[in-house]
Amino acid sequence: MKNFTTDELNRLNPYLAYKLLSGSVIPRPIAWVTTQSPDGIVNAAPFSFFNVVSSQPPLVSISMLGQKDSVNNLLATKEAVIHFVSPDNVEAMNMTAASLPRQMSETDTFGIPTEPSRTVSVPSIIDAPIRFEAKLFKHIPIESNGYVVSNLMLLEITNFAFSGAVFDAEKFYVKPDAFQPIARLAGNTYAELGDLFELERPQ
Repeated sequence: MKNFTTDELNRLNPYLAYKLLSGSVIPRPIAWVTTQSPDGIVNAAPFSFFNVVSSQPPLVSISMLGQKDSVNNLLATKEAVIHFVSPDNVEAMNMTAASLPRQMSETDTFGIPTEPSRTVSVPSIIDAPIRFEAKLFKHIPIESNGYVVSNLMLLEITNFAFSGAVFDAEKFYVKPDAFQPIARLAGNTYAELGDLFELERPQ
C-alpha cells in the first residue's frame, strides 16, 4: 500500500493532491454550468467536483477551482443553470473548457444555442437532456496559506427540466439508459454508462 500524507504532497507539488483525488473519486458527474455577468455576457463551463447535497431543500454542490468567470458571475447575480452531459453534447461541453477572455461568451463563440429559462435570468443550453435552474444558497471560500484556492457553491434548484426522452412521467423517474450520462475520470478521460445491475437493500 502506497501512502501519501498531505504534508508530503505539499512539499512536492500541491497539484499532486488534485491528481490523486480526480483519479480516485471516479466516475464523477459533470455540471455544465451557464452563468451570466451583470452586463449580460453568458458564460458556460464544465465542473466535475459536483454532487447532490440535499433533497429538502433541493441542493447540489459544485466546487469551482480558482477565481473563474463562473464564480464571479454567481457571486454577482446569484443565478445559474446546471446542464447534464450526454453523448450528444459532450463535444460542445469540452469546447467550453477553453480559457476565453472575460468579455467573450462561450455560447456565442462556439455557436451553442440557448433559450430563456423559467425561473432564472440565465439562459439554458437547448441541447441538454436534463437542466437544473438554480440560485446560490451558500458560498464557502476554501483557503490555503491565506489564499482562496477553491469556491464551494451550494445551489438550490428552482426548476427541474427533463426532455421527454429521458423522463418517464408515468413512473416519475429518469431513464438512465436513455439519458446516457457522460462521467469525468482524470486527465482527458471520460466514461459512458456501463452495465447496469440491481442489489436489494437489506431490511
